[in-house]
Amino acid sequence: MAVLRLLQRIIDFCLTVLLWAYFLFGYLFILLFLFIPSYIHLKKSDAVLQKMNYVHLKYFFLWVGFLAPRTKFTIDADVRGLRSSIIVCNHISYLDPIALISLFPRQTTIVKNTFFSVPIFGWFLKKAGYVPSSPSEMYGPAMINHLESIKRHLAAGGNLFVFPEGTRGRDGKLAPFNKGVFSIARYCNTGLALVFIRDTDKLFRPGNFSFNMLEQNDVRLELIAKLAPDYQADNFSINALADQARQIFERKISDVQADKGAAVEGKK
Repeated sequence: MAVLRLLQRIIDFCLTVLLWAYFLFGYLFILLFLFIPSYIHLKKSDAVLQKMNYVHLKYFFLWVGFLAPRTKFTIDADVRGLRSSIIVCNHISYLDPIALISLFPRQTTIVKNTFFSVPIFGWFLKKAGYVPSSPSEMYGPAMINHLESIKRHLAAGGNLFVFPEGTRGRDGKLAPFNKGVFSIARYCNTGLALVFIRDTDKLFRPGNFSFNMLEQNDVRLELIAKLAPDYQADNFSINALADQARQIFERKISDVQADKGAAVEGKK
């Protein structure tokens, strides 16, 4: 058994190196040979780079599926069909944002402000139309500009996806929700699509370098609710909207855990 576990770790490590090599060198190729020429000749660099991101990461997951044949990807057609939507998701793995980018040709998200200060990478994020977080200045002048760009992005058919936990959840529990995405939805007068992500943390566990290539797994993205708040109502509350979304996710997590418990009992 010890020899088999060691062999599995070696296989996982080697295949993971191949995947991350494709991931990193793919971005170098996009930046040097595709994006910079497009940026020079085209005005809408964000749309171009988002499409390149989408294609690159779509092939990344095709490679994951090929190298990890025991991993099944189940993506709801309702999720794939989302357009002009603000998507709210739970967050359990670093793969979550990559998976969402691979589903939508036009997408943006909110990125920690500090990443925009990183040389080259920060420029790349800015030109791709990603939005820096600004929790202390939701309606400051800089953030208003970003909110207007989000409105234009949604009107053009793009999606904004956000993880309101702000960090990966642990042990199947939701971290506290940040209210920013719900304020953005009100500003844009747009409803919310709640997407539940399942088992990406089994494929790529937090704290590990290697993918779990040989384990059986079923990664799922499921549309669990659509919320259409009346933002003009006298009793509308950002906190109440955030609580409603959180309760829907908590019920889904409870249902999934109950199903897993029943499956374990059935095998005994």
